[in-house]
Amino acid sequence: MRTTWQPLSNETKPLTFLLVLTVLFLFTSSCSDNIQNAHDAYNKKDYKEAHKLFLSLATDGVAQAQNNLGWMYSKGQGVPQDNKEAVKWWRLAAEQGNADAQHNLGWMYSKGQGVPQDNKEAVKWWRLAAEQGNADAQHNLGWMYGKGQGVPQDDKEAIKWWRLAAEQGFSQAQNNLGVMYSKGQGVPQDDKEATKWWRLAAEQEFAPAQNNLYQSTRNFTRR
Repeated sequence: MRTTWQPLSNETKPLTFLLVLTVLFLFTSSCSDNIQNAHDAYNKKDYKEAHKLFLSLATDGVAQAQNNLGWMYSKGQGVPQDNKEAVKWWRLAAEQGNADAQHNLGWMYSKGQGVPQDNKEAVKWWRLAAEQGNADAQHNLGWMYGKGQGVPQDDKEAIKWWRLAAEQGFSQAQNNLGVMYSKGQGVPQDDKEATKWWRLAAEQEFAPAQNNLYQSTRNFTRR
């Protein structure tokens, strides 16, 4: 006799819900343990073991593992270096909303590695990551607006994204923000603001900011 699905009665719903939560907890706990084991193997530079563990998780659709697997292919760690494979796994993770993978995919499009070079695609993926607070993507998106690559040139938009990255401590964005204040591009010219951002980047030993800070100090003393 063919059976058909029947609606759950009110009495069975709480029990079924509890069972689903239990299964979900066990799966999440097991997944977390496996990811940790993969990270441990990677940190020990046992790349073959790390690849095996990440691949198993990535095949099951775990976005974090897909992102890490893409990284290993891009670097040739435990596997032959393969940009197309890196892009494949990053795209799978990016489509699940993984910000790191979105940033990495944007980078590949910007450089034409594993995919045809495409600034608009780079901007698309960087924007998705930047909107999730990824500082690398925020900085890169600011750069694209500053240069007018893949988007119309727009100093104010560049500053908007650089400021978000700079406030997270991203030294390159801090340096760029200092340059914009120094030149009065997209913001009113303000030497004090320029110095503030250069100093923050310089304290992180970012050489261009150290040089800008040194030059601005020399110019100030000459006045």
